[in-house]
Amino acid sequence: MKRKTLYRYLREDGGYTISPVKPEGTAYTKRYRLIADEGKAITKGEIITEVIDVKSYAGWQDCEKPEPEYDPDTSIPEEGIQ
Repeated sequence: MKRKTLYRYLREDGGYTISPVKPEGTAYTKRYRLIADEGKAITKGEIITEVIDVKSYAGWQDCEKPEPEYDPDTSIPEEGIQ
């Protein structure tokens, strides 16, 4: 898993920005973007994902990427494609 540090800070217009660029002269809090290795996933409890932004990376670990679930309402079988 890769971990990238992000910086969350309040803009002058009252909104927040989350950026990989550390702001100068502005108060910020750190966040982390966790990115699963190629063909893998990451997990913490019931959450399984490939990318997530979190306040803390404690407890996150690598896991196998689950097989996608077949949904008959949105999936088209191979034999139906011409």
